[in-house]
Amino acid sequence: MIHAMKMEMRALLAATVLAALGLPASAGVVDTPECRRDLAMADERIHAVRLRENTVQSGDFVGLCRVLRQNLQDMTQARDPMARCMTGHERGENAGQMDASMEDIRFVIGKHCGGR
Repeated sequence: MIHAMKMEMRALLAATVLAALGLPASAGVVDTPECRRDLAMADERIHAVRLRENTVQSGDFVGLCRVLRQNLQDMTQARDPMARCMTGHERGENAGQMDASMEDIRFVIGKHCGGR
């Protein structure tokens, strides 16, 4: 049970980082000062998610839950500007990946992180 939970949470953490692709250089964006500012902030939050990938020691479930909660918060705050300020295919693809990853994180937090 614990091994399965550990593997599930590690896989989710890795998937979160992979799904949080950031903003591709070729992405279409709404060219306003607000969107440039907000997308820069979103990129910083996604970068922070990537940096947390290997910060938790093996077996540290409290740490994994903390990282997952922080990743969820950062991804939630990054998603709105991405959906509002990106255009075209990248917008739909990035928003869809973020939504799926956030739903997965919510599931794992609810299932494994109740009191952690």
